[in-house]
Amino acid sequence: MLSRGKPRPISPITAFAFGTALAALLLVALFPIFPRQFNIRVGDVASRTVKSPRSASFESSYLTQQRRDEAANAVRPALVFDASVRTTQVAAYDKAASQATQILGQSTDTARRRDALILLQLSPRSIDTGLALTNERWQAVIAEGRRALTQELGVSLDDTSVTAAKDSVDASIAPAFNSDEALLTAELVRPLIVSTLREDATKTEQARGAARAAVATERINIEKGDVILSAETSVDQVSIEKLNAAKLVGKRVEWRNVVAAAILAIIAAAAVAGYLFVLQPRGITSERHMIALALITAAPLLIAKFYLPLVLPDDHRYFLPYILPVAAAPILIAALLETDVAVAVAAIIGVLIAFVSAFLPDVSLVASITVLDTFRLLLVYAMGPIIGVYLVHRADRLNRYLTAGLAVAAASYVMLLSTWFIDSDRQIADLAWMAFAAGIGGVTSGVIAAGAFVTVGVLFGVTTRVQLMELSQLNAPLLRRLQDEAPGTFHHSIIVGNLAERAADLVGADPLLTRVGCYYHDIGKVLQPGMYIENQLGGETPHEEMSPTESATIIRQHVTGGVELARRERLPARVQAFIPEHHGTRLVAYFYRKAAEHDPGIDPALFTYEGPRPQSKETAIVMLADSTEAMVRSSADRTAERIDQLVEEVIAERMQEGQLDDSDLTLRDLRTIAESFKATMRAVYHPRVQYPAPTEMEVKRRVLRIPLRAPTERGDPEPRRRRKYER
Repeated sequence: MLSRGKPRPISPITAFAFGTALAALLLVALFPIFPRQFNIRVGDVASRTVKSPRSASFESSYLTQQRRDEAANAVRPALVFDASVRTTQVAAYDKAASQATQILGQSTDTARRRDALILLQLSPRSIDTGLALTNERWQAVIAEGRRALTQELGVSLDDTSVTAAKDSVDASIAPAFNSDEALLTAELVRPLIVSTLREDATKTEQARGAARAAVATERINIEKGDVILSAETSVDQVSIEKLNAAKLVGKRVEWRNVVAAAILAIIAAAAVAGYLFVLQPRGITSERHMIALALITAAPLLIAKFYLPLVLPDDHRYFLPYILPVAAAPILIAALLETDVAVAVAAIIGVLIAFVSAFLPDVSLVASITVLDTFRLLLVYAMGPIIGVYLVHRADRLNRYLTAGLAVAAASYVMLLSTWFIDSDRQIADLAWMAFAAGIGGVTSGVIAAGAFVTVGVLFGVTTRVQLMELSQLNAPLLRRLQDEAPGTFHHSIIVGNLAERAADLVGADPLLTRVGCYYHDIGKVLQPGMYIENQLGGETPHEEMSPTESATIIRQHVTGGVELARRERLPARVQAFIPEHHGTRLVAYFYRKAAEHDPGIDPALFTYEGPRPQSKETAIVMLADSTEAMVRSSADRTAERIDQLVEEVIAERMQEGQLDDSDLTLRDLRTIAESFKATMRAVYHPRVQYPAPTEMEVKRRVLRIPLRAPTERGDPEPRRRRKYER
């Protein structure tokens, strides 16, 4: 390798910080709180028979409260005499009697007087008696009724006594009144006789409290294996208490489950962080990339944790646990970041999902998840996505994501089929359900990955293939401007792109990124196109009136200006890197050598590009391709032998200058690049046949504009006309 001095983008501190953040996210995703713990309500119907996994004895708060409420409700209210009842009822009696007396005394209309007595709820006999009474006898009846009412309400009357008092009120009428008058008096009094007792809330509550306290707590004992809920039975409060006692449901989180989740989260995070630190994947170069990796890794686990308890165990054999689009996460990582990392993450996600399924028997209403269920989850979600990961490697078309989804579906089906043969409960119908679940999960994974990778790429600063494809279009705004304002530079960039793309493909670099980087590597020349020889199209050059130092300063500005222009136009960071790195820290050799002719001791720093040196295979290849194309184009001798010699000289010179020390190119790569450059440049500058001068006949035809016609099988149809023109 030529990258001994290259700094490691992922330092130990960065890897540790990433591992800590990922461990925290994984712990959140694996934390043993499941939805089925909180969804059990009274009235729900059990979908399966649930047995207690342990013995337990507990006090049933529901049954105890029920018994105590029954005892309290059996206590009669404590009643006391209320003297205000008599006062109120006598006042009501006086008011009604006064209104009736007033009507009877002022009206001679019998019908009006009858209506007044009807209002007092009197029987027809009593009404007739009242109408027949003189005013003196009426007043006597009223007075007697008041006395009888006061007497009846002067003692304690409960609801039972009120009825008896009403029945016996006519017996308390004075003998001075005949039977009709006594009946009238009793009917005036009877409606106003009510209970004279009221409830004493304090004494009543004390009595009920004592009754509650006398009831002992209700204890329930359950043994391991006892049926707590039978299938298709309604859930009641006692069943919920039994489930809680058996630790099948409830909001309580056991410390042992938390510790298990924490240990696994730390191990998984450490594995990913260690992988990044040791292998230094080229696609992960910033903190934003690591944040995206952590979130994409944790998201499917969180979804699986809340989904699996709803569909496991798969009693109906619908294979719904395998319908999750978990493969979207590794596919997305492969498309955005790095394929090798995606493979590792796929394996880790599969293991963690299997761990989640192993949690379920202890924390939910599930008691029949088998080892085969866990093994299936591991196979489908750890191995199924891998084929999709490789299919989207450097994918530049959306149909590749659909192809990857179909491949994931096929791989998942094969995994399920391999376990179906060892399943003792297998059924022929399982084959269709497995195909359905695998198909939905795989295709959905491809669709989600295709829809998310552009958005996620923009959010986290990842250069996507779609962006590169858009930038590679020659009608892109910046390239159109380069073509219009600096046509020579544009033509040079296209040739360099063709030269570098093939070499990048041969050494395992990214050919699309390399080609796009070539298109934009000299974009800064649009700011002063006339200062560069390829855009001057002959004539005097502005540099003839400038000192070498001034000229070098202007030439170097196409790098700084290009970087600023690229940032302003929001080119992806990986494309921007080609602008400064394709020159590295080299000298502006032409003007440095001219200056050295007059001042051999002149400071080379005045003629040196700021760099940095190429940091990747792609930018290093562009540096070599840029120099090679310039050297061959400026050479008068473009024979195959001279082209080969120039290519070797350029590569050797860059190695001697140390410009390739920070790249990932190996000596084998450089040999491959050299051979590729030679073949391409020979094709560009291939020798051509020198055409002889036009014949006299060709000149005559052009002058007379005679069209050329192919001879027919029967000969020339117009020989005479042609001979005429030829004369």
